[in-house]
Amino acid sequence: MMSFFPTIFCLLCMFLKADGFLSPPKPRMSTTFCTSFFTSSRKSTTTSLSSTADAVSGTAPILKSQLKKPSKVLTVGVEYTGNQNDKNELSILSMQLRKSKVSGLWCRQVELVQVFVEEQATARGNFPGPLPVIYNGALDQAVAAKEAGATAIVSSYNEKELLNNIETEIIWEISSVDEAEKVLKEMDDSTDAAFLINVDSDDTTIAQGILEKIPKQCLVIAALKPMQDDGAEVELGRRLKTLGCSSIFIRDACVGDGEDIEYTQFVVNGMTSKASSEFKFSGLTGSTNGHFGGVQANSKISWRRVASKSTS
Repeated sequence: MMSFFPTIFCLLCMFLKADGFLSPPKPRMSTTFCTSFFTSSRKSTTTSLSSTADAVSGTAPILKSQLKKPSKVLTVGVEYTGNQNDKNELSILSMQLRKSKVSGLWCRQVELVQVFVEEQATARGNFPGPLPVIYNGALDQAVAAKEAGATAIVSSYNEKELLNNIETEIIWEISSVDEAEKVLKEMDDSTDAAFLINVDSDDTTIAQGILEKIPKQCLVIAALKPMQDDGAEVELGRRLKTLGCSSIFIRDACVGDGEDIEYTQFVVNGMTSKASSEFKFSGLTGSTNGHFGGVQANSKISWRRVASKSTS
């Protein structure tokens, strides 16, 4: 009988221990923490989505964040207008332009938008990262351009109806103070509005008048002609920066010839360098772009592309 009690006592102790009476229970994850974490995550996501949804239609907040730098460094974009149809060659060009410190790629063909967008996506997570691809072609292809991945689409105020209210970022091409005022009114004076001004000569009077009307927080891009006499576009771009332009866009900068990359580097380095506009430029090696040598400081700047046009 006496041997029976120790057995009963041992069994009772094992039961009590298993139920947590004789040892502290194992810590459990706080349901309060879990609820707080997921609630916080949902709030963060909701805030992000509502920020995008609250953006005024027709503005360009994403493009503005890419082209209008807090450091006030001038950004430079280039347009491709060549007839190259080889996707591999176009992808190589896209990569080389990114490495040349270009801030944006502009093109008028939807097919090119898609090729450039796909190649730029391969740079995600790297430095330099993907460039914005901007469509500045016919607006009857605007929907297709958006579907191809264009970051933004260029439209004049008078052609806005052709956009068919598609949800995309817009760059408003304007030529007068009156047009600037109309766009700002349409955009509820949003500081996320983006503007494109054509400056076809060294006379910046009209551009200056427009810039004085547009809020300084807006993105203003000036479009310049390429390969001007003695590289005049470089000095013009610098001057436009002092007037309030955040970005420069060089029309027809790349046409599919051997000077595409060299010329791009010339304007990017010239407009963004902190040194004097009389800078040295060496370009890439001839094995890369077929053009040896380069433009040196204090020498007359000339391009074969321009020379061939003048003799044809």
